[in-house]
Amino acid sequence: MGQFRVQCISHPWIEMKKMQTAARFRSQLWSLKMPSLCHRSFAAISTYKAVIFDMYGVLIPSPVKLATVFEQQNSVPLGTLGKAIRTGGEVNAWKRFMRGEIGAEEFVEAFGRQCSEIAGSPVPIGSFLSNLTSGPMTRPLPVMMEAILCARSRGLKTAVLSNNFLQLNGDPFLPLDHSLFDVIVESCREGLSKPDPRIYHLCLNRLGVSAHEAVFLDDLKLNVEAAAQLGMHAIKVGDIAVSVKELEGVLGIPLSGFVPGPGSAPVATKLPMDQLTQYLRKALHLSDKADSVAVQQLNPSQSNSLYHLTTGGRHLLLRKQQKTSRAMETEYRLLKSLSGSGIPVPEIIDLCEDPSVLGAPFLLMEVCLGRMFSDPSLPGLTPGDRRALYQAMQHTLCQIHCLDPRAVGLEDYGEPVDYMGLQVQWWTQQYRDSETPPIPAMERLIQWLPLHLPKHQRSTLIHGSFRLENLVFHPEKPEVVAVMDWGRSRLGDPLTDLTFSCMAHCLPQDNPLLTGISDRGLVQLGIPTVEEVMGQYCSSMGLEEGVPDWNFYMAFHLFCLAASRQGESKSTIAGQTGSGRLAEQVADLAWDFATKEGFRIFNAMPRSPHAGTSPLKGQVAE
Repeated sequence: MGQFRVQCISHPWIEMKKMQTAARFRSQLWSLKMPSLCHRSFAAISTYKAVIFDMYGVLIPSPVKLATVFEQQNSVPLGTLGKAIRTGGEVNAWKRFMRGEIGAEEFVEAFGRQCSEIAGSPVPIGSFLSNLTSGPMTRPLPVMMEAILCARSRGLKTAVLSNNFLQLNGDPFLPLDHSLFDVIVESCREGLSKPDPRIYHLCLNRLGVSAHEAVFLDDLKLNVEAAAQLGMHAIKVGDIAVSVKELEGVLGIPLSGFVPGPGSAPVATKLPMDQLTQYLRKALHLSDKADSVAVQQLNPSQSNSLYHLTTGGRHLLLRKQQKTSRAMETEYRLLKSLSGSGIPVPEIIDLCEDPSVLGAPFLLMEVCLGRMFSDPSLPGLTPGDRRALYQAMQHTLCQIHCLDPRAVGLEDYGEPVDYMGLQVQWWTQQYRDSETPPIPAMERLIQWLPLHLPKHQRSTLIHGSFRLENLVFHPEKPEVVAVMDWGRSRLGDPLTDLTFSCMAHCLPQDNPLLTGISDRGLVQLGIPTVEEVMGQYCSSMGLEEGVPDWNFYMAFHLFCLAASRQGESKSTIAGQTGSGRLAEQVADLAWDFATKEGFRIFNAMPRSPHAGTSPLKGQVAE
C-alpha cells in the first residue's frame, strides 16, 4: 500500500515559528471580514421537503437579552428569571403558561411570586410580560424572513413550531405573517411544549413529511437535541446570519436575494423574459401553455452571472457570460465530453451562443438532486456518515485522475508540460500585476517555489478546485452524484487536486478564505486525517512513493490564495487594509510550509559518516 510520507523534524526554531504563525492567524487573520474566495454555485437541490422554525431567537429577537435588561433596570439579581424558568419542572408557572394551562393574569401572579422568592424582593413580572410582547419583539428578523421566502420559492414547506403563550386579550402571541407558513403549531393551543416529542410529531404530521425530510431551527440546545433524536436535521441558532448560511448549506439553495417575479426583480436581476421564455420552450420542448419562468439571481461575479430558473416543474441553472471570457465554452465542452464517462457531472442542456436571446452566451444545465455541504466538519451527521462521505470524495477524485483523456476527446485540454512551473509563473505574474506594498514572505516564495518544483509530475485531467463544497452527494447514500464548478479544470498535475482537497485540514474553522477543520477533533468527528486521506488515494492510484512533496503543494496553494487576496486589495480602498493584511498572513503560513519542506529535503540528503547524531545542527535549509 502506498503511504503518505511527510517527515516532520522536531526542532526548537521551527516549532517556535509554527506557534507564532498560528497565533497571528487566530488573532488577526480570521477576524477580518472577507468574502469567500470562490463564489458558491448552488446547483443542487436537497431531499428535504420542509423547514421548521422556532419563533423566539429565530424569527424574532431572543428574550434572553430582554430579560437581562429588565433585571438591570429593576434591580433584580441577574439570572433570576432564567432560574425561575428552569426550576419547578413541568408544573412551574412558565411551562404551564407556555402550554396554555394558565392565562396571562394568573401567570403574572404565579411567576412573579416565584421570581420574588428567588430574588428576595418583589419582581414586577407584569412589566416584563409587556416588554415581551411589544417593541422589537414584535418585529420579525429580516434575514430570516427573506430566507423563508427563498425556501418557499423553491417548493419547500415552512412551519412555525413555537413555545408561545396567551396574551391578556386571550390571543396567542405570534407576531408573524401567517401566509409565510404552511403549518403553525403553537404550544399554548396544543397543550404541549418543546422538547416534548409529541409536539414535534404533531408538526411533522401536519406538514405531511417524515423527520428525515425536515430541517429544524431553534435557539435552545434542549429543543435542538430533541429534534435531532427524532431524525430531523437540527440547527442550533446563535448568530442569525451564520445560521442562515448553515441552512443554505443543508438545503443546497441560496437564501438571500429573493425575487418574487420577473416584473418586480431588481435591475441587476432582470433578464429579457420574453426572449428567455421562448428559448426555454423550444430547448425544453414545453408547450405554449407551460408555467411562466421564475427567476432568482444567485452569485454574480466579474465574468459570469448565475440564475436559478423554475419552469414546467423543472429546476435549471443558467450561467450568463459577461465580458469576453471563454471559460463557458470550455466548460461546456468538458461536461459534454465527461457525460457517460463514469465521472459524475451535472447534465448539460445547452450552450446558447445566440446574442438575440440574452445578449451574451449562456450555459443551461439541470439542477442536481442531492446534498451539498459548505462546512467540512459536516455538522449533524454521525461519525460513520462523515467518514463514508470523505471516502466517497476521494473515490471520486481517483475516478477523475484515472480517466484517459484520449478516450473522451480531451487529449488537447490544456498544455500538460511542466504544469507546476507554469502555474507558479502565472500566479507570480498575478501577484506582480496587483502588487501594492511588498510582502516579504511573497518575495521569498517567488524565489523559492521555482527552485523546488516536484521532480516527477504526472499528467491527468484535474478539476482545479476539488473540495467538499463542490460536490453533490446522493440524498441518502455516501455517493457523489455530481462534481460542480469545473472552471479551472485542465490537464495537469493530479497532486494539486489531492492536496487542495486537504486544505481544510490545515486551516481553522473560522478561516474567511476556506472553512477549516484543523482545530476540530477529527477522530471524534469520524473525519479521516490527512494521513488517512493520502493513504487511501495513494493505495487506489498505486503511488508507492507516497506524496513526498506535500509541503511544497501546500505552500503553493497558500501562495495562490495570497496572490488572489492581494489582487482584491488593489480593487477597493477597504480591501487595501483588509485583503492586504490577509494576503500577508496567508503568505506567512505558506512560507512556514516552505520552511518545513526545506527541512525535509535537507534531512533526506546523504550524510557524512562523521556528521554525528544531529544532522541539522540548527541550520535552516531553503
